[in-house]
Amino acid sequence: MTTTLTRRRISIITVLIVAVALILILAMTALNRGAADGSSGGNSVDRIEVVSVDDEAVTVPAERPTVLYFMASWCYTCIPQAAAMNELEDEYADRAQFIAVDVTPENTKAEVDGFREPAGFPDHPYVVDKTGELTQRYNIVSLDSTVVVAPDGEVLGRADGKPMEIEALRTFLDETLP
Repeated sequence: MTTTLTRRRISIITVLIVAVALILILAMTALNRGAADGSSGGNSVDRIEVVSVDDEAVTVPAERPTVLYFMASWCYTCIPQAAAMNELEDEYADRAQFIAVDVTPENTKAEVDGFREPAGFPDHPYVVDKTGELTQRYNIVSLDSTVVVAPDGEVLGRADGKPMEIEALRTFLDETLP
């Protein structure tokens, strides 16, 4: 009986050691992802290149902080924040770039323009996340989510599923932007 108990303990300890080793290997692989080209991994920023519905090239993250607003053209609760971004865009022009990201991949320019009209036709780019790359990169799980990204790719702040009208958005930006 003692021999069986000892073997069971050894088996459990072995399984735990193997599990910890696998977790460490996976963690190291994730941390070193992208460094296969021989770079140090710490200096390059993985940027996403997209085209707005107005055929404007957009890069995320940009050369200055980027305010990403994840919405959908069919989402009427998203309009107040889109309007607030429109009103605040000039005020924050020297501190951030605003980009609205429509998370519905099959949406067209006409559908996005239908959303932009009640928001006051904002000047900032509207992109349709056709591949889901932006949505996945910033772990977006609900509409009305705002993510502020530094030029180095660091997420400076986020408000998930929180539609913000002008004063709430201003407070969020003042607390988040450098």
